[in-house]
Amino acid sequence: MNEPTVYCVILYRKDGVSREQFLEAWLGEHRRLIGDLSGLTDVRLLPVAEPADGGPDGVGLLRFASAAQLTAALQSEPALTLRRHTATFSKSDAAVRLLLTEP
Repeated sequence: MNEPTVYCVILYRKDGVSREQFLEAWLGEHRRLIGDLSGLTDVRLLPVAEPADGGPDGVGLLRFASAAQLTAALQSEPALTLRRHTATFSKSDAAVRLLLTEP
């Protein structure tokens, strides 16, 4: 089996944050902060088209050049900054985080 090279995050909007505010923060400042992760080869931030009440609002896919770079990036200071920023607009504790392999 291949080693994981894709980090997937499923995000839920924080209580009191509108859909517009969520998207502005996630697709704006958060997207810029993602660029500080080393080893990143592709970023996909995919808003859920019509989020169900209480359902997820977006899926982020971060692709890395190697499993080692993914691991290093997730343990880096930029990743800590991203987690702190995530908590400002989403339910960080409710986020689903997955390591994915490419077939």
